[in-house]
Amino acid sequence: MGTRGGTLVNGAKGALLKDWTFQNSISIRTGSPLTAMTGGNRATTTGTGITGSVRADATGLSLSPATPGDGFNLSAFASPAAGLWGDAGRNTIPGPLVFSLNGSLSRVFRIGERRSIDLRFDATNALNHATITGWGTTVNNSTFGLPTAASAMRKMTANLRFRF
Repeated sequence: MGTRGGTLVNGAKGALLKDWTFQNSISIRTGSPLTAMTGGNRATTTGTGITGSVRADATGLSLSPATPGDGFNLSAFASPAAGLWGDAGRNTIPGPLVFSLNGSLSRVFRIGERRSIDLRFDATNALNHATITGWGTTVNNSTFGLPTAASAMRKMTANLRFRF
């Protein structure tokens, strides 16, 4: 393209369409694995000094969700008997997929030798794709198996700068 040619459009249209810069980044990754826990008074194991959450019991069922879109099979975990340790492994629940598309469009309009106007548009999460970043993993909690956090919504900014 260049500042003095290379495109098929000339004149005022050519001056507006040339010299734009487009950048983007796509990020696709697996989420951090999760661990099924049991909280509350049932989780207290007397004589051990541990009074917080303990791991849940694994029931032996598959972790694959019965309904697409669910995080994992809720029947794969159960609360252990009071005072006992759960046998579910650490990080046994695969984390949710993370997808993000960010982009920017910019151009420098030159005004003489010393002055210019910089125009830039930025978009994060340009497709406004909802990404679940956390699931409720405490078995005896009302949020068990439900999404508890999501990524930020689309954010767009425009910058205009006059350089002299």
